[in-house]
Amino acid sequence: MVGLDISKWAVLAAAKQDKQLSWVVGSNANLPVLPGTLDAVLCLFGFPVYGEFHRVLKSGGLVLQVDAGPDHLRELREIIYPELKPEKTRSEAAPEGFKLGASEPVRHTLTLTGQETIADLLAMTPHLYRASAEGRERAAKLNELTVTVDVVLHHYTKL
Repeated sequence: MVGLDISKWAVLAAAKQDKQLSWVVGSNANLPVLPGTLDAVLCLFGFPVYGEFHRVLKSGGLVLQVDAGPDHLRELREIIYPELKPEKTRSEAAPEGFKLGASEPVRHTLTLTGQETIADLLAMTPHLYRASAEGRERAAKLNELTVTVDVVLHHYTKL
């Protein structure tokens, strides 16, 4: 198993969690993997590059893609932004070279306690860089936050 993230800091943190897994800094646009060598690709909140996934997967290989749903972290976003942008509509069609196996929504709430835990959540999202200083300051003052986890799991098989 190989883990990949574009963030050097994310890779360093992940590598400390499991010494049996190899971690590399890289991008989905140019995976450091030989063609046709992987059984599966897991893409969590990333920017899928299906042509590259197709290149590295074996025939019949799987892509499990996890995308944020419209209410994902809504409560945090309502604190850090003056207003929320409307959600983009997404195509349910399978990408070229793949067959859609299933799409499944997953939704639940999660309560975070402590300023450090809430700051860690914000730091692992792109919202840390998109929010204004005032929005980040409002989040930093929180001692507890209940957020909605709203994701969609897409399962694709390489044709």
